[in-house]
Amino acid sequence: MQRKFFLILAGLLSLLVACSSTEQTSTVVSKPAVQPLTAAEQLALASGTGQLQLSWPEQRSERVALNNRRRFLAYAGQGELLVNMQQATELLLEVNQQVLHLQRPSDGSPFKVELADYTRNGENRLQLVAVTPTDATVQLSLPYPTLRSDLERDSAAFREVDQLINAEVADGFPGAVLLVVKDGVVIKHTAYGYAQRYNSDAQPLAEPVTMQPDTLFDIASNTKMYATNYALMRLVSEGKLNVNLPIQHYFPEYQGDGREQRTVKDLLYHTAGYPPEVHFFRPDNRHGPAFYSLNKAHTEHLILTQVPFATARGQQAVYSDVDYMLLGMLIERITEQPLDQYLEQHFYQALGLSNTVFNPLLKGIDKSRLAATELNGNSRGGRVDFPANRQGVILGEVHDEKAYYSFQGIAGHAGLFSTAHDLAVLMAVAMQGGGYGWQQFFDQATLQQFISPSPYDHKFGLGWRTAVQGDLAWHFGAYASDTAYGHTGWTGTATVIDPAQQLMVVLLTNKKHSPIVADGDSYRFMGDSFETGRYGSILTLIYEAVQR
Repeated sequence: MQRKFFLILAGLLSLLVACSSTEQTSTVVSKPAVQPLTAAEQLALASGTGQLQLSWPEQRSERVALNNRRRFLAYAGQGELLVNMQQATELLLEVNQQVLHLQRPSDGSPFKVELADYTRNGENRLQLVAVTPTDATVQLSLPYPTLRSDLERDSAAFREVDQLINAEVADGFPGAVLLVVKDGVVIKHTAYGYAQRYNSDAQPLAEPVTMQPDTLFDIASNTKMYATNYALMRLVSEGKLNVNLPIQHYFPEYQGDGREQRTVKDLLYHTAGYPPEVHFFRPDNRHGPAFYSLNKAHTEHLILTQVPFATARGQQAVYSDVDYMLLGMLIERITEQPLDQYLEQHFYQALGLSNTVFNPLLKGIDKSRLAATELNGNSRGGRVDFPANRQGVILGEVHDEKAYYSFQGIAGHAGLFSTAHDLAVLMAVAMQGGGYGWQQFFDQATLQQFISPSPYDHKFGLGWRTAVQGDLAWHFGAYASDTAYGHTGWTGTATVIDPAQQLMVVLLTNKKHSPIVADGDSYRFMGDSFETGRYGSILTLIYEAVQR
């Protein structure tokens, strides 16, 4: 058996010599150094987690060339392979046309092989060349990529981005944090301006609080994606949720006025017919005093049984916070856990993201680490008044009135706080088909279902916003590929995941932490007038920077 193995190896070496004087791609044979496994890697190998878990040789198809071959996602200069030789003594593996010669350690223990010298950006290929003895099997595991940083690599390329944001901060824009990931590497992570710049009277602070790269932001409607959608995609992957089923399947009390016909998918497509929002927090809301609620349980009861539809089901896509309030409730019903606890347990803590939380002030986050939002409660500079309104600069409490007053800070549509780094890790999970490191949170098929354009409005997937046809260039910029998706948040946050470009962008601003400007009979936040807070120009400059 060993003679056959070494004949194969000798043949490969002969091919290398024969090709060395030609223009053909040479077959490279190397004997990489191996390392012992950590406890976590031993667990990963034993439990079969990660991006690939293989037992080779295999016979999964009668078509010979389909066996013992896999593709995997990696980035240049990164990657590792866990190997348990079991009863095998010799192993030849091909990684991107480079052959690795591995031998069983004398003690027979599993080991790790670094793949950094063999991987490339995007799709990589792994193939079994030979194993000896031929009736032996080997066990292989590869993790999903994890983010690395190289902040000096493209620093000069972002000069125009820096100049634009810094100029707008000089003109009064409060602040921002920008993080850019290209090919799995963080190449830009910069803080601009101030986390707290103005007091409740809209006057500049004598000692404003400087923005930091790890400042936490109220990400507003990005909560819909990196909290609610992530939970939903996990539940679908686990077979605990079917988005095609009626909502009533999960909520028997959801009935009357056509509720029985509404499906979970209708909520995700924003085609259930709900209005954009209901002001539960105001006794004088447009639906009447019966819809006034400052209690989460009562608010949920109103949504399940009373909130009227504004349009017929499936008539048109109307972006609605009510849809995502109900989806957040659905997660709690299925998991029998509060939304924040479920997400912390199954996503944030699992990924080591200690800065991604609901109600940060109740979770031990100091106020000095948070970006402020509106200047005087939810009053719009004294123009809006209702009994429950807060006073002073909003800091560390979700700005969204419905989430804060009517859901006690934890809702499916808003309430999540995070940093640029933590969001980038969460976005990498989606970019990589549902996994990060040795963990898988949802599967590729479910992700594809959620990001595919809606038949009602191609600008939406199942909740996600899509860059298809460039209709959302104000969000994604001028150069986003049709495969790009992401979301925005009313407080001034934008995220973009572009698989075709292997690009991710996190732009967090606190643009609502700015004076109110009269505009005829209406008004606006000063921060909304700046390019930084309007996203599209910044995203366009970022695409230009990474494509130079």
